[in-house]
Amino acid sequence: MRTIAFFNNKGGVGKTTIATTIGYELSRKGKKVLMIDLDPQSNTTQVVLNDAQVERIYKKSSNIDRIKTIKDVYNPMRDSNEPEIGNVKESILSGEKHGFKFDILPSNLNLSEFEDTLSDAWSDLRANKLGGFRRTNWFIQLEQQIKSDYDYVLLDLSPSLGALNRSVLLNVDFFIIPITGDIYNVYGIQNIGRWISQWIRTYTRSLSYLKDDYDAETLNRSQINLSLKQENFKKFAGYIVSRAKYSKKTSGIISYQKKHISDIKKMIHESLYFATVDNIELTSLELGEIREIMSLLTESQGAHVPSYKRVAEAEQNHKKWDKGSAQNAEYAIMKTFDQITTNLLINIGDKNDTNN
Repeated sequence: MRTIAFFNNKGGVGKTTIATTIGYELSRKGKKVLMIDLDPQSNTTQVVLNDAQVERIYKKSSNIDRIKTIKDVYNPMRDSNEPEIGNVKESILSGEKHGFKFDILPSNLNLSEFEDTLSDAWSDLRANKLGGFRRTNWFIQLEQQIKSDYDYVLLDLSPSLGALNRSVLLNVDFFIIPITGDIYNVYGIQNIGRWISQWIRTYTRSLSYLKDDYDAETLNRSQINLSLKQENFKKFAGYIVSRAKYSKKTSGIISYQKKHISDIKKMIHESLYFATVDNIELTSLELGEIREIMSLLTESQGAHVPSYKRVAEAEQNHKKWDKGSAQNAEYAIMKTFDQITTNLLINIGDKNDTNN
């Protein structure tokens, strides 16, 4: 099982659209995929589930079969002194219940309360307390519960550099950064590299003291990250250029975006080189470009289906469509995400999965 987070310190980069579409693409390739929405704004949950399903998350009625969320997973940790999460599998909604194929662990608008729990846990970690380490590493517990059920677990994170995203980014296998061509993304990338380095230093320093206080057997069964180091933090698997605007005159990305994308690439090399997956060229970090096609994507989100689902199903059934139809645009999106997903799988070392 591979865990992949979609994250940027800058909002408005199309992160949710990219995460859900790659999740659909992997599912379309026959992979068992779980999407976890860890953004308090719940955009992924809102895109995937219809209004009636969202109501089943929040409405309290004996007549409604409630849809569980990430809140049901973290609540046991918040409500007791035990650093243990709840049952993950019971909170997962099957891909058969919506149009994106993948299973989903929905978000909850109260997710920020877990941020408070994890902030306190980080303070305890810095004080070399085992409970603080266990709470900070709650994601390891989640992985252990589902590791035999999925090929890929995708996580949609908020733009925050707070305690929740810290707990995830320190423990996922890989992370992807969707970007847009503007100056704020340059500084966002810089922030990510600086903060991750700082987190690792703090964690490893406290871990060294913890190892003096506890024997190896106790630590090994505590479900905490015992191997985190700056030199083995090889998790950055690439970036995706989102909302690219093309010039009619040059047929390339407009000069304003092109300049900032060039600056972003330099910042990635400066700030995230230490975190880049081994054995890939820097030029391979660009997984692909997504054109500015907001009207089509917005329409698909309103319908709670992937933007090219009908084209994908038509192709699967060997059906054709008119050359002048809107399905041509959908087909172009499908081919873009097919290539992005293929490039991602290559970068994380899953080349065999690109042939499906």
